[in-house]
Amino acid sequence: MNLSKSDFLKYHTCPSYFWLWKNKPELVPEDSPEEVRENKFEQGNQVESLARGLFPNGVLVEGYNTQAASNTERVISEGADVLFQATVITDNNLLAMADVLERDGDGWNLYEVKSSSSVKKDKHIPDMAFQKLAFETAGYKINNTRVIHLNKEFIRSGDAINPQAFFITEDVSGNVEAITPEVRDQVALALEKMIQPDAPTVCPCRSLSRGKHCPTFAYFNPDIPEYSVYDVSRMQGKKLAELVDAEVFSIKDIPDGFSLTPNQQAQVDIEKRGTPHIDKEAIQRSLSELEFPLYFLDYESVNPAIPLVDGVRPHQQMVFQYSLHILDAPDGELRHAEHLSREASLSALEALASQMRADIGDGGSVIAWHKTFERDRNKELGELFSQYKEFYESLNERIYDLEDIFSKNYYVHPGFLGKSSIKYVLPVLVPELSYKELAIGKGDIASVRWYEIATKENDDDAERVFTDLLAYCQLDTLAMVKIYQHLEKLKH
Repeated sequence: MNLSKSDFLKYHTCPSYFWLWKNKPELVPEDSPEEVRENKFEQGNQVESLARGLFPNGVLVEGYNTQAASNTERVISEGADVLFQATVITDNNLLAMADVLERDGDGWNLYEVKSSSSVKKDKHIPDMAFQKLAFETAGYKINNTRVIHLNKEFIRSGDAINPQAFFITEDVSGNVEAITPEVRDQVALALEKMIQPDAPTVCPCRSLSRGKHCPTFAYFNPDIPEYSVYDVSRMQGKKLAELVDAEVFSIKDIPDGFSLTPNQQAQVDIEKRGTPHIDKEAIQRSLSELEFPLYFLDYESVNPAIPLVDGVRPHQQMVFQYSLHILDAPDGELRHAEHLSREASLSALEALASQMRADIGDGGSVIAWHKTFERDRNKELGELFSQYKEFYESLNERIYDLEDIFSKNYYVHPGFLGKSSIKYVLPVLVPELSYKELAIGKGDIASVRWYEIATKENDDDAERVFTDLLAYCQLDTLAMVKIYQHLEKLKH
């Protein structure tokens, strides 16, 4: 087996996860749906292809692994000064493929192209250090290591994108040099770990908070319940270490008197008691802020690395759809409005903004779930289309976050599993509504499906996908309506 850069980064995350990935990959769960992963890979390829425009004389090395390594030597012998996908396989089984290898005097400069808008020191620097180590082990003299990343200030204007304006090249040679001894040691350990015949029985992620667990945490820790102390709000640091050291993993086993924040204590009390906590006064006080008509709003958007339309930055969210349920009075009839862009264009985006202006009046509350997302999209739409700037500013002045009822612990239920996401709240409060039967049931899938339609000239499935998108977004706002109505009934 060879040790590649992606392998090494997995070792860097968790040695046990790394071993399983190399020896029993079928046991490693995927971190996202296949089509989401494929879309991310495709966009990465697009960014890399665009970055090659920075090196007009570059030569692409064909093939993979052994063939690519052989072709790299051949292309260099033929006099190439810049290589794309230059590949080395060392005698100690390191495999590295450089996005760009540039001749520099008697040595070479090593470049990696990243789809992010900055250098991530905890990821990109170890990444570069591994690449440099592999190429030097293979006999190359590496003078400088550089990261080519997106320019977050770039704004698309026109069909052609100038790579010089789209990218920023950052020299990270000093950072890479500083961690090279540590990376060299880790590489040696990873090579040893990779060929160990016996599977690991423990996972060092036990001491880490939930967000830092490796993908194989559940596999290596079958004794820890799926809903555990790691899921207590903001449980980390010394508090978490104290519980782990005492082998307390069930929330119900957290000792009485253990130091917790009010939010943490509420979550723990609910789990121990097994019954919900409902602060009717706080809920009513919050809902009393609302003014009719009520507009329940949800957006769907995409944020590709390469912007699809003029006026948009790399990775900026671009709205392609909204759903709007409208309640004109407490006992009024529920109305629904919606808009879905059929293409990625500035005119389509402007049509969406125009339709919203017609659908939403100048008074009344705009209700969202996790309002920061809708609020930011409103701000961006107002910046794109000055004629609607005051309208979107007004929406943000009137926006109300229904999630606050749950995130502020006015309503806590054991079935929420410590979460305030609508995907957790809805099944408990409104079990008759479900995303399970929908062809599209998650926001990331909605984004990928629309992106695929919008970036292809022909797609026979377009109308079916559009129908699925409308159904998904409509359920998001209907779910908010039903949850709101459930909360309103608590007054009686």
